[in-house]
Amino acid sequence: MTGEGDTTRDEAWALDMLAQIHRGAQEAKVRRDMLAAAVDEMADGFTHLGLKPWKGGPGSPLRQDMKAPPVLLGDRTEPVAEVLRYEAQVNIRSAADQLRGFAVLLRAEASLMGPVSVARGIFEACLWATAVIDPTISTDERIRRALTRRLARLSAGIRLQDLLGGTDQFVADDVDSEDPHGANRDPAKDIADIKAYATNRGWKVGNGRRTPELTRLSVDWLTENLERRIGIEKYAWTSGSSMAHGEHAADTALWVEMSQDIGTAPAWLIQHWSNGAWAGPRLFLAALADYTGKDHLRREYQRFEKLFLNGTGRN
Repeated sequence: MTGEGDTTRDEAWALDMLAQIHRGAQEAKVRRDMLAAAVDEMADGFTHLGLKPWKGGPGSPLRQDMKAPPVLLGDRTEPVAEVLRYEAQVNIRSAADQLRGFAVLLRAEASLMGPVSVARGIFEACLWATAVIDPTISTDERIRRALTRRLARLSAGIRLQDLLGGTDQFVADDVDSEDPHGANRDPAKDIADIKAYATNRGWKVGNGRRTPELTRLSVDWLTENLERRIGIEKYAWTSGSSMAHGEHAADTALWVEMSQDIGTAPAWLIQHWSNGAWAGPRLFLAALADYTGKDHLRREYQRFEKLFLNGTGRN
């Protein structure tokens, strides 16, 4: 028989449990918001890296590239270091934008697939940027990688232009005619110039599936062969691809369904499937430090990494 004292104790226990749940939810929100703020800080840092010139320390691969003979492309030349920096920065700016999107989705906690897909994009952008400035390979190999990426971008632009009826609807009237990568340029001519430069250097011009290439590059190959990898890269890419393409394990499918049923995706669950958002910047910043001989975003990344790896709200 339950007495009045037992009822009082049960009520106290229930109230205490509710208070603990409330505190846990509040603490989870604080951790989530702290992580999102750290992601925003990383995005700002990447934007800076994507817009400003880089300086190389004594003896750094960047200094070596600055002294290399320029790349001759048709009737113009480009310094080797600028070729590499530009092609890397295209991806760095992409990663910065996607990091901001990842932070927004973290705060909202409304989707699981959204932030996981964005994290996959962050990882891929960082991987391409890393491949271009890889400090463990020669200057010539870095040039081949950079120009292969440029060939891919130019070819993609031509395909888009063809889909739009053969006219570039995005060209502004006041484009800078001096911009060596601007919309005023003819992508077909730029492709021909790159192929001619490669031939003059004695480099083989291969035929990729959709574009010419001076060296074979793929995300799968890079995740297994870049020297600054630590082992998480293959998993980050494969797990992100699995989520993006709907090839879910049973437990993952359950979580996806549950997040849709309850209308929320907890930040800790987003973090669990978004390792690319951490692994990509880690890889790129490690390579950039070795390439330039200088640390970049050390404090910002350490804060981001600590918050990311410590979880964002699991109680």
